[in-house]
Amino acid sequence: MKKIYLFALVLCFAGSSHGDFLDDWSNDDLCGWMASSPTPEYIQTEVKTRKIICYAGSEVTSLPSSKDYSSKGGTVFPSPDPSLIPVISNENDKSYSY
Repeated sequence: MKKIYLFALVLCFAGSSHGDFLDDWSNDDLCGWMASSPTPEYIQTEVKTRKIICYAGSEVTSLPSSKDYSSKGGTVFPSPDPSLIPVISNENDKSYSY
């Protein structure tokens, strides 16, 4: 009979000492995982539970404002840097043609 009581007592302590393994993780650790692809579902659940806002792999208080590139005709993308556009040379000087 003592063995049954002892076994029940051990089970009570073992069950109550079990904690979540993500409790020791900081919010920045979780946000680092949110930046990876694919993010495990248990990490996503923990971020939602803690109500963390993640941006670029770290915790932020609010998301940065994004520029709106829309117009009446649809989406408008910003122009590229002119220094990145290659210069096209005139090929009329060549002695052959296609």
